[in-house]
Amino acid sequence: MSTAEQPGRPERNANGEIIIDEAARAASRKKLVWIFALFFLPLFFATIWFQIVQTGAISWGNTSRGELIAPAVPFTEFSLIEAGSDDVFGLDDVRGKWTILYAPGSDCNEDCEKTLYDIRQARLALNHRMERVQRVLLTTHPVAFSDEVQSANLGLRVVSNSEADSSFVDQIKAAQSGMELKNNLIYLIDPNGNLMMRYTPDLLPKPLFKDLKHLLKVSRIG
Repeated sequence: MSTAEQPGRPERNANGEIIIDEAARAASRKKLVWIFALFFLPLFFATIWFQIVQTGAISWGNTSRGELIAPAVPFTEFSLIEAGSDDVFGLDDVRGKWTILYAPGSDCNEDCEKTLYDIRQARLALNHRMERVQRVLLTTHPVAFSDEVQSANLGLRVVSNSEADSSFVDQIKAAQSGMELKNNLIYLIDPNGNLMMRYTPDLLPKPLFKDLKHLLKVSRIG
């Protein structure tokens, strides 16, 4: 067997110059690109996802049904009175879970009770994800529900302003400066304690459910 015919050695022409196989070179380049993509793309997307999870930053585009409070406003310390408990409801209570906050702006009448029912239905529709969401009713003063209303709203946390601290309501109002003034609103607070969306009762329960479903799907926080 001649030297030129030995396997593993490059082919040469009559002048002894190495013959370059362009097709083989192109195939080799493609393999390198695929190896690079398989290794670095998962790392890139994992980094992006980690940033989303850590910051709670979610790009909605035009898909949200509620009204965005942009940018989302982080709550600072506040103190509320929780009905049926000696505990104070504060900033730590809206961290770690998604919070649906309903602020009817007055006593909870028949329309308010209907809204509470719709909020409950939106949460129940989340199925196994519903434990990541809590419901809070903010009233102007402590209220006492009938046994029927209480049994229909198990798990609902009812809070009211303390006489010495109105900072919670003040923060909600400040977050909506520049937005159309509305009453009887439902707010969405993320697990980092940011006020991020608001809804009117006519956007319940389905639009609220769809937004929550999207949020819980794309975010692991809360």
